[in-house]
Amino acid sequence: MKKNGKKVKEAVSWDEKRAGLIFMLPAAICWVLWFFIPFVRSVYLSFFEYSYLRPDEKVFIGLQNYIQMFQDPKFILALKNTLLFVIVTVPVMTMVSLALAVILNSKFRARGIFRTIYFIPYTIAGVAVATVFMYLFVKGGLVQALLVKIGFPDTTWYADVKLAMPFIGILFVWQLVGFYMIYYLSGMQTISDNVYEAAKIDGAGGWQTFRYVTLPLLKPTTYLVVVYSIIQAFQIFDQIAAVTSASGGLGSPAGATNTLLTYFYQNSFRYYKVGYGCSIAVVLFLIIMVVSLIQKKLSNSGDLD
Repeated sequence: MKKNGKKVKEAVSWDEKRAGLIFMLPAAICWVLWFFIPFVRSVYLSFFEYSYLRPDEKVFIGLQNYIQMFQDPKFILALKNTLLFVIVTVPVMTMVSLALAVILNSKFRARGIFRTIYFIPYTIAGVAVATVFMYLFVKGGLVQALLVKIGFPDTTWYADVKLAMPFIGILFVWQLVGFYMIYYLSGMQTISDNVYEAAKIDGAGGWQTFRYVTLPLLKPTTYLVVVYSIIQAFQIFDQIAAVTSASGGLGSPAGATNTLLTYFYQNSFRYYKVGYGCSIAVVLFLIIMVVSLIQKKLSNSGDLD
């Protein structure tokens, strides 16, 4: 009986594994076709001087693209813009989405409507959002009229070298904060009421409960929010393309809105320097990977503590 039972168990186990492999196969094929093969080809082309206009004139130049990249002032500016954008927008978006989730997790009338309202911006195309924000932050616009009263200059934000990137940041956070709010709301729904009851019995107030109960239990959610928002911040493109199309082209004014992704696009598809563009894409991938690994290690060490 035991032997037969073991055979049946093994047969069931194999059937489950086979079913899992079958369901994973489409996703695996898509990953290979749309990520792995293009990435390997990008790494390969980054060692060549290559152009789509002259595909037969590919010349191997080794690490020259990478050497040129770190000597290129425009690349350095794009790198600084990207890192500063990530450093500012990710913490702001994380804190605002968490605050909104805490508010909308409490019981009050029509909270479902407010949850929907805050999530709607995420469903709108980035180009449409950028267009509306451009009308609001233009010189003499509705938002500008309010900002002038608190000391801001009356200027068109996306045409100002100092304000163009903050404008993109405001647009970016506004559009995505509702999406990450849903993440936090989902995380809060998994916390048992018994935990809060125990904290209340121990005499914990609202702030103490949030700090010592809610926040620690939301660590996995916070990790996901931070990692995903970092990746999206590094890869921002649509909003910048929409905004700069009305102010002098991608990266304008004066390169103030150039990021690693926009600079990659310019070199690959405007100047047809595909090899150089691929080297920028490889560096961007490595930066995102390193940041994600560091974040994961910090999150795991926090769990161990």
